Amino acid sequence: MKLRALVFAVLLVPVLAPVPAHAAGASVTVADMAFSPATVTVGLGQSVIWTFEDPVAHTTTSDQGFWDSGTKAGGATYARTFTSAGTFAYHCTIHTMMRGSVKVPLTTSGTPSKGYQLTWATAKGTGGITYDVQTRLGSGRWVSLKAGSTATHAKLNPAKAGKYSVRARTVKGGAKSGWSPTATVTIS
Repeated sequence: MKLRALVFAVLLVPVLAPVPAHAAGASVTVADMAFSPATVTVGLGQSVIWTFEDPVAHTTTSDQGFWDSGTKAGGATYARTFTSAGTFAYHCTIHTMMRGSVKVPLTTSGTPSKGYQLTWATAKGTGGITYDVQTRLGSGRWVSLKAGSTATHAKLNPAKAGKYSVRARTVKGGAKSGWSPTATVTIS
């Protein structure tokens, strides 16, 4: 009987475990007048959690106005979920030499013969948020696939076979993130 109770209790533990408030992504420590690591990469829908270890106040503030943590210090944390592709530069408004960036790649799924779905956001653009998406065949020039789009994804299945690079960025009003890390797909 004790063994059954123990097995039952062990099986319940995962069910009762707390669910994290933010999807796993990356952690950045704010200490010694620096963001560490200064550059992180997270997937669409994942979060970055900044932990402010210094007793001196700091912020994490997007260079393009996408977020602002407000003043934090002494063990406080700030989390932001990244729902769209791009490279998002940020700084501390109090100590402007403190700089960092968050890279969010777009995702691809599909096959060389049927094409690929490119996904650059987890939600449709609203409130002035749009997305730009570009493709490039080989080492050719970048060509716009979508500009000022509020859509979250599109199909890439060009008539010309080859290796394509794809990238995306997020636009809010006139402010633009940097381009996302480049993804590569092959079309046959």
